[in-house]
Amino acid sequence: MESIGVSTTRETVIMLMFREEKPPDEELKAWQFWHSRQHSVKQRILDADTKNSTGIIGQIDEITHNAIAFYWNPLESPAKVNIAVQCLSTDFSNQKGVKGLPLHLQIDTFDDFRESATPYHRGYCQIKVFCDKGAERKTRDEERRAAKRKLNNAAGGDGAVTFPGRKKLDEMFHLPCDRSEFYSMSDLLKPPILFTPSDDIEKVTTMDMAFYTNPNSIAEDQNGSGLERRDTDSTESRSTFTPPPKRMKIFPIENKYKLSASNIKSIYKKSKKGILVQVDDDIVKHYSNEDVCLIEVTKVDEELCDVTLVEV
Repeated sequence: MESIGVSTTRETVIMLMFREEKPPDEELKAWQFWHSRQHSVKQRILDADTKNSTGIIGQIDEITHNAIAFYWNPLESPAKVNIAVQCLSTDFSNQKGVKGLPLHLQIDTFDDFRESATPYHRGYCQIKVFCDKGAERKTRDEERRAAKRKLNNAAGGDGAVTFPGRKKLDEMFHLPCDRSEFYSMSDLLKPPILFTPSDDIEKVTTMDMAFYTNPNSIAEDQNGSGLERRDTDSTESRSTFTPPPKRMKIFPIENKYKLSASNIKSIYKKSKKGILVQVDDDIVKHYSNEDVCLIEVTKVDEELCDVTLVEV
């Protein structure tokens, strides 16, 4: 068993998710719909204010549009991160007056920094985001309905008619409070949906890329038409990938296989599930040193080629 040095540093990922569980493709389409209505392609879903955050080590990393990550040491001090949710609960429909979608703030904390690691704790908290006037109106309506129910119950006395469905709803929600509590989630294995804008929805992926293990050997070569695949199980021909600076992802391929960076049009990653993602500086952060993959080189024209990193 591989031994790991004991470290008190923790990595925490804060994500904005949909409360009502949907298929991954529907969640991605909802985020894509929201992004298409923004004035700038750089508009993020979840922002963090580093200057007003305390207890973090280094900078806050914007890993995707709806997720941020940072390191901290719980033995030194608690981490306090100031975040801003930039989307409204009603932003996912063109119709006016529709009920907003409840959202979850999800916090995954890791004590193992390997890409195959799962979080040792996952917490969540439901939120609803409205514009100022909309939030005030909603609060007044909820208070009015609650007061009306109390009056009806008081007027009816012991013989009052109760509605089981309404009682169940009352038990589901706690009283208003100044601070929202995060609840522990038992399912630590489910990969969260992380959104990166793309023209092609198939190139937007989930975080399942960060929940895979490194095999001890590489699959046998299977050459396809017009496709060059280079693989080997020897250590000396294994390419390693490290996070940015930018374009560092090209250097190992360029040096190992004598491909000029100027001739590489695009780099893609293909997961074991067949999900194809265009690799950018955010996606490359999910790669760990000594990750193993097959490299496929496909010619686009006489000068340019695409490189695909295939999980094995």
